[in-house]
Amino acid sequence: MKSISNNLHKAFKSKRARAILLCLVSMFSLSAQTPRKDSGSDGPNPAQPVMLGFRVPEEFWFHEFMIFEKGKYTSQTLEKYRGKPLILDFWATWCPSCIAKFPKVDHFKQIYGDRMNFILVNSFDTDTQKVAIVLSGEGAGRQPTQTASIVNDLYLKQLFPHQSVPIYIWLDEYGRLQASSTANFLNDDQVRGMVERMKGAKQ
Repeated sequence: MKSISNNLHKAFKSKRARAILLCLVSMFSLSAQTPRKDSGSDGPNPAQPVMLGFRVPEEFWFHEFMIFEKGKYTSQTLEKYRGKPLILDFWATWCPSCIAKFPKVDHFKQIYGDRMNFILVNSFDTDTQKVAIVLSGEGAGRQPTQTASIVNDLYLKQLFPHQSVPIYIWLDEYGRLQASSTANFLNDDQVRGMVERMKGAKQ
């Protein structure tokens, strides 16, 4: 019995063993807090938050979203954005600083073209008419944008939980979460760096 105890002590002194133990504890913790689909609990099974360095779930690319683009609403998936870096810009109609950043996103879209993808995401407003007015530049902020916006979102806010906006989610060309940032991080150096990393990976 003493030798078994000594062997266990030696095993858990290694970094690899501690990492495995931490993963197992995390898995059990999550399963204890998340209702099972067949548990009979009310409401849909929530999407699990994406951790830094991990890929978004496959469903991310095929989930149907309501998207406002070029003056109208359509139902679309994000599949066309796959394979290139993507920045999700979370905003709300009651956030003047969010609306003031629309030209900045449009600026990067114009510079990088199809090498970098951008999409706005509104997870707070349910009034689609009000959202359309703001995006068209007819609202109080008067900052029209050429960037498409997801509206009435619930799914993406579950994947990338946040309480304040604007928040920017940076996904690389493989769909891995690289960063969750404020507006200050959205600058020429950071966007260019992400595009250059993608180019270097494909050489």
